[in-house]
Amino acid sequence: MVGIVIATHGSLAEGFKSAVELLVGPQEHVETLGLFHGDDPAAFEEKFAKAIDGVDTGDGVLCLVDLLGGTPSNVVLKLMKERPIRALAGVNLPAVIQAIFMRDQIGLEDLSREVFKAQREGVVDLNKKLTSMLSPEQMQNKQAKMEPGAAPAVNVSNTMQDYPSSSNKGKVVLCRIDDRLIHGQVMTSWVKSTGANKIMIVDDETAANPFLKTVYKGAVPSNVRVGVFNEKKAADRLIKGFKPTDRVIVLAKYPQTFLSLVNRGASISQIIIGGMGARGNRTKFYRNISATDEERQIFRELIAKGIDVEIQILADDLQVKITKLLK
Repeated sequence: MVGIVIATHGSLAEGFKSAVELLVGPQEHVETLGLFHGDDPAAFEEKFAKAIDGVDTGDGVLCLVDLLGGTPSNVVLKLMKERPIRALAGVNLPAVIQAIFMRDQIGLEDLSREVFKAQREGVVDLNKKLTSMLSPEQMQNKQAKMEPGAAPAVNVSNTMQDYPSSSNKGKVVLCRIDDRLIHGQVMTSWVKSTGANKIMIVDDETAANPFLKTVYKGAVPSNVRVGVFNEKKAADRLIKGFKPTDRVIVLAKYPQTFLSLVNRGASISQIIIGGMGARGNRTKFYRNISATDEERQIFRELIAKGIDVEIQILADDLQVKITKLLK
């Protein structure tokens, strides 16, 4: 995994990290540095060097700084002569998101290019954008064409490991319950292990919120596409099937969502519980997984319909069947 150091004037660097972690959760091997009025440049250089060494896992370090010609960029230029690092000036939030999401999928050189591309494309003239914005109906039609298409109906994969790489049909490779929907575990563990190239978020509230839809669609690498659907339209998509090249992860916040999909006719054979935090009336179910009495009953209903329901946080973890936990 490529390490990341973000260095800026003031507290901007920590703000970038905080914003990204709001979307994807806490991150390892990411350090932030802030240069404040009165700081000694020599001491700042020492901190910068220490931060680089601290996040380097052996795959290299990408340094993101704010202003070309400022102290952070001048310091990193000096450190580049001593260490095999890559550095970009003009950091923005799209660049940090791209760096976090792709750093364990590609090497340092390729990561630097992808982050630089995201950094440039992240600056948009909103006045021009406003004139070209589609209406809600046009956006929905565009999404309908972009996401799983009108191929013959296919069943959801039984497990994420068993889809054939040579299959001539697209398919769902993972159905996952996760409060946070898209975050680090999804992007760094599950996308990589399943070979997914599309993510279907099923959530009525998110589907009705243009801002959240934009956030989630912008929170993934350029090689992964995101569609946000309400339950009815998601069920229609699952019933229709997928394009031959589609490998789709279906994400929902609640078990009720998957029960709704099944009751609407979608074929699902396995659901993975990945993140259900303790809140409201939820009580501890298994380790960090919590559930209400209603959610436990929904799990029973899903199992009664022949659907395997397991707990599995990361792709490398062993699956835990919940049948014994429900007794």
